[in-house]
Amino acid sequence: MNAKTRNIVRIVCAVIAIVMAGSLLLSLVACGGQEEPEPDNGAENIVNIGVTNVIGSLNPLLLDATEVNKYAISLGFLPLVDLNQDLEFVPQIASEITTEDNLTFTIKINPEVKWSDGEAVTADDVIFTLLKLTSEGIGNVSMGLYSIFDGWNESGYLPDDAALESVPGLNKIDEMTLSLTATSPMPLTSFLNTYARYLHVIPEHKLSDMSITDLKTTDWFNTPEVISGAYRCYEVNLDHFASYEANPDYYLGEPQIDKLNIKVVQGSQLLPALRTGEVDFIQPTMASIPDEDHEGIAALDNITPVYAPPVTNQLLFINTETISDARVRQAINKAINRPQILDGYLNGNGEIIDGFITSYSPFYDESVIPTPYDAEEAKSLLEAAEWTQDDPLVFKINSGDPTFVKAANVVVEQLRDVGIEASITTLDINSLLESANTHDFDLLAVQYTMVPVDPFPDVSWLVTGTPEFPNWVQYSSDEMNGYVDAVRAVADGDTEGLIKAYGDIDRLVQQDVPVVSLYVISPLGVVSNRLQNATPSPYGFLLNVHEWQLN
Repeated sequence: MNAKTRNIVRIVCAVIAIVMAGSLLLSLVACGGQEEPEPDNGAENIVNIGVTNVIGSLNPLLLDATEVNKYAISLGFLPLVDLNQDLEFVPQIASEITTEDNLTFTIKINPEVKWSDGEAVTADDVIFTLLKLTSEGIGNVSMGLYSIFDGWNESGYLPDDAALESVPGLNKIDEMTLSLTATSPMPLTSFLNTYARYLHVIPEHKLSDMSITDLKTTDWFNTPEVISGAYRCYEVNLDHFASYEANPDYYLGEPQIDKLNIKVVQGSQLLPALRTGEVDFIQPTMASIPDEDHEGIAALDNITPVYAPPVTNQLLFINTETISDARVRQAINKAINRPQILDGYLNGNGEIIDGFITSYSPFYDESVIPTPYDAEEAKSLLEAAEWTQDDPLVFKINSGDPTFVKAANVVVEQLRDVGIEASITTLDINSLLESANTHDFDLLAVQYTMVPVDPFPDVSWLVTGTPEFPNWVQYSSDEMNGYVDAVRAVADGDTEGLIKAYGDIDRLVQQDVPVVSLYVISPLGVVSNRLQNATPSPYGFLLNVHEWQLN
């Protein structure tokens, strides 16, 4: 894979990327000043989903790929496909996506899916969505990855007036079929995960008269007239809630629950809300439940707690420009007693790894043994590197992660024990991500969730970079670039080949230490005992939302 191709995938990390800051500011303009709905007293057919991050936007063109943002949008506007809890891709708008050469991907539209006004969802809707989603005027920075397709510019954008005929890589085959052609090969899994999962189709027949500026700023999506999903949003304040009503014409059947609310709360509010029944459901990666509340939640008799597989990595990013000696970075890794932190702050609900691939992934390499805690070896490495410092390292962390706010103080103490001084700066998530993108830190910690069946886009961005497109830690190496290229070269379906290729990356991360995996979280989800057919899983929990029932 050439340098251009390697770097255009970097922005897929929008699971936590700076687009959260950019598109959030755009979307908040449309919906201020609304009051939170009155708490449900249990008499109505209503389910409340608790989250601890703001919703961001309900406009699919401003999708930032954060979990809350994606699922809040998908209730009304289905993607082409989505992942289920077994890490299988499930058809949604697309009934089938195929490729014969890993260059041209053919998308067949599911004829059973209809817009809620009865109009058919067609290839024209998908084409319209693609043209607008990647337009320069929309300016969605997560769309930079579309530069791999023929006709998109190096930034991944199209002109605002782009039409089907002007984009060589986009073709309409018939009313229900289209294709996208890339300029370099990619596995089908990567296409499904990186593109198809995040293409939430919008109705051309309702929006075609809007200018790009109007599409970017409209509040139409906050209370849409026409949807394809199971629920229509009818009231929203993106900082606090989104309220939905059932779509009786949903193609999989009329939902059993009349109304859903996504409620944005502080993590400390979740336990009392579960106790009183004000929250019925918590998806494990959309809410950060304080560790000290886990025991209290387990003691409740009106809910069922569900721990997800280890999926969310608490990564410590090390700025390789300000901490340039790999021996110092190795010392940082050895100085932190990661098992102690996992046991002490997460009750052991997770795992310790080096690198990125967790045991939840089919590509996990058991032969990659995590670096053990060894304070004396850390001191020896610092001595060999002739480590000195005039000022404490700037260590930035997320104020919205209460568990790590406490754990970070232990990290600082353990670093001090070996001779490294660090000072914690606590920031909200948007400010933290801005610091990450501008490299304004020495150490920076944030939770990072990669899709286990396709970690390549995130891994590639995290460990490759150029002066033009640097990653957060400003790290690159020819050896690592070769390992990343080797992942891309593995044939579809060659699981053993991918285990070997990702293992090589993780072992080099152990050596060069641009990042440290402090721990991988098995996050806690919760479902009320009055709610049936609902499973708090990291992926696909809304795929059967129409079958949820209250007893």
